[in-house]
Amino acid sequence: MNESNEKQELPSWHRKTQKAYRINRVIIILQMIAAFILAGVIWFGVERVVGN
Repeated sequence: MNESNEKQELPSWHRKTQKAYRINRVIIILQMIAAFILAGVIWFGVERVVGN
């Protein structure tokens, strides 16, 4: 069985077929991107303060 067949055979109550699962996955990805951006901002801020 390949993955596309498995996705079609999932029951409607399965967590991967629910809308909230997809929304939560997108939110987690956005949080990871925001964390990297904030880490970069903090890093450059510290470099600026320590560098002077």
